[in-house]
Amino acid sequence: MSLATHDGAVRIVVLWNACRGISADEDARWVREETTKLATSNGVARLALHQVASAALRYPRGWDWCLELDLADREAPNAFVRRAPCSDFLADLRLLGARPTIFVLPGAAS
Repeated sequence: MSLATHDGAVRIVVLWNACRGISADEDARWVREETTKLATSNGVARLALHQVASAALRYPRGWDWCLELDLADREAPNAFVRRAPCSDFLADLRLLGARPTIFVLPGAAS
């Protein structure tokens, strides 16, 4: 299965837990500040940030945050996540104990 749509776009999804050692308000502020940097970086066509809630009340939610990035360029997704500011954001999440999970989906249909 190809990850490319008709225009070559792909979507990167990042899921992570709240950062350890800071308050929920500080976590939310930091996440919004850092994702704003991603929104304005080269190659990003669209960014959506969501706080995650569980739909299954009997099961705990697996993550606290979800970030969706639609890439505008034909840049490989692994190249995008390896360059700043995305690589810096992911490294900070790891340092803050947030355990980010990253995956790639076909881009949104236009």
